[in-house]
Amino acid sequence: MNDHNVMTVTPYDLPLHCSGPQNEVWNGHPRVFLPIQSNGAIECPYCGVVYRLAGEAKGHH
Repeated sequence: MNDHNVMTVTPYDLPLHCSGPQNEVWNGHPRVFLPIQSNGAIECPYCGVVYRLAGEAKGHH
């Protein structure tokens, strides 16, 4: 995996969803909500982008 496939998000970005960050809205994949854990990471099942949460996911799943 290279750095182009990893995005760092903060607690302010929650709830986390992906609709294809490399695409325009009209041609992206369906919006997928991703259940990320505090200071953890999760991969989008559609496009493979890995999201890393820098912080705590208080009150979010």
